Amino acid sequence: MTNSEDKSTSDMKCITLQQTFTGKRELKVTTTPKPPSPAEGEVLIAVKACGVNFNDVLSRYGLLEDLPRPPFIPGFECSGEVLDIGNNVTHIERGDRVVVLTRFSVWAEQILVKKDLVFKIPKEMSFREAAVLPVAYLTAYILLFEIGNIKPGQTLLFHSAGGGVGIALTQLSKLIPNLTIIATASSHKFDALRTHIHYLFEHDFDYVADVKKIAPEGIDLILDCMAGDDCERGLNLLKFNGKYIMYGTSSVVTWDIKNLFGITKGMANWWQNDKISCLRLFQDSKSVHGFNLLQLLLRGSNETRPYLADIMHKIFLLYKENKIKPVVDSVFTFEDVNNALGKLIDRQNIGKVVIEPFLYKKTEIVKKLKTNVTNDAHSSSTSGPDDDDYNEEEDVDDFHQICSSNS
Repeated sequence: MTNSEDKSTSDMKCITLQQTFTGKRELKVTTTPKPPSPAEGEVLIAVKACGVNFNDVLSRYGLLEDLPRPPFIPGFECSGEVLDIGNNVTHIERGDRVVVLTRFSVWAEQILVKKDLVFKIPKEMSFREAAVLPVAYLTAYILLFEIGNIKPGQTLLFHSAGGGVGIALTQLSKLIPNLTIIATASSHKFDALRTHIHYLFEHDFDYVADVKKIAPEGIDLILDCMAGDDCERGLNLLKFNGKYIMYGTSSVVTWDIKNLFGITKGMANWWQNDKISCLRLFQDSKSVHGFNLLQLLLRGSNETRPYLADIMHKIFLLYKENKIKPVVDSVFTFEDVNNALGKLIDRQNIGKVVIEPFLYKKTEIVKKLKTNVTNDAHSSSTSGPDDDDYNEEEDVDDFHQICSSNS
């Protein structure tokens, strides 16, 4: 075997976030040595699909806390097939189809991870569905049921209803009887969302007066992924004994993210949130919470991983009962990762965006069928565990069906 042939078998494709001498950050497809054999408590996985999240956008532009120093491999969630396991790994076996939640390193052909947050996926679930499940549905479940403690008959308000977490919130909120659901979204997403949300408003307009007409006494639970001006609006809309939970900061990139002035303006707006008055909270009997899933993974106690694992199993059960259905907006290859992030930056996605190491057979068929797709994006839906039988409208149709059946 020649040196070049030996190198090709020992290296793998990956996406790395690199930083130039001028400070510019770039995502590049490159190769890196494959991971070693798993040590005790580790799992080696062949990656099939990766979920793309807004935190990946923040990582791309250096706006996320506790980032590794470039170059590093980004990504937080993926699905794949177990290649090998180390000692003391008993809940999965070689060949199992799994989903992974971790901090960075998943945008690669193979990954080596700790066993704790590797989960065997239901046989009915496709790799693409599994890849977009952990971040969105863990976040939504914890916001609604663990921190929010939402109850029947209450009123819920959340933002970015068409995003990954927004879709998950919409589906999970249908499990709560007599819940009034209010949400904001981009106007071009209204047609897909309006039948599942009682009151839907365009986020770029001041929605406060309209919401007060719907809920004169205020909102019981407000879930805010935007920050910025929405924080003050949320506190004003919150009812006596209501809860406001911030779980994201996407208003940082409301302006042109490629423009330094735009980023500075966004950050300045976000920092206004530091001015919340504790005395005001006490006088109004309101509570403010924060939830950051990635920080929970980084700083959580020994009980954190079993806690998240328990919720993941509840989410799998809801999937098997046909009460939730992950929605895949589009699929890109690693080479088109910047176009994938652009979908999120431009707020064009309904559901989650997926990137895959290779152009699988199904994606090639999609490319031929959808001649009006731009930027080599491939509308995706999933009907089987191996993403073989394609129906381009299935994910959205299933979203409508699941939300309607849970109403």
